Amino acid sequence: MPKKSKINIFNKMEPEELHDKIKECNVSPRYYQRLIAMRLIEEDFNHNDVANILGVSYRSINRWAHLCEEEGLEGLEPDFSGGKKSKLTPEMRVAFQKRLRESKNLTMTGAKKILEDDFGIKFSLGYVGEIVRSLGFNYGSPRPKYREADENPEDVLKKILIWQG
Repeated sequence: MPKKSKINIFNKMEPEELHDKIKECNVSPRYYQRLIAMRLIEEDFNHNDVANILGVSYRSINRWAHLCEEEGLEGLEPDFSGGKKSKLTPEMRVAFQKRLRESKNLTMTGAKKILEDDFGIKFSLGYVGEIVRSLGFNYGSPRPKYREADENPEDVLKKILIWQG
């Protein structure tokens, strides 16, 4: 028999409140997962078993249980701060996209230079690539053709394969 949790998750709420919230099913998937975890704890599953069932760590289950004990269901709601604001504002993105359309045969290094010169923003080359792709462009650049190359490289490949075969 699994060992019962010592954490009283119903310190700030009633079991019916948890059951009703789960039945609503119009909450975020992460919040729903946390509600299910508390329901399993209510059913006398230990934290390790709950973690294995839901595919999360024991520490997460334990943290959620403590949050539920201290704050009730509100403590289980994920708190996303949204991350750091982008240096490139939506207006700048539109202007950058327009500038990219006007430029011919532009490389990522050239796009990075436009961001630095026109907008005063320095990004890594990799991040410039992400921005350019998010604006609907690809990051391929034209390569010069070797002057003395055969017009039909497949024929050359066939000759090489025959020679070795």
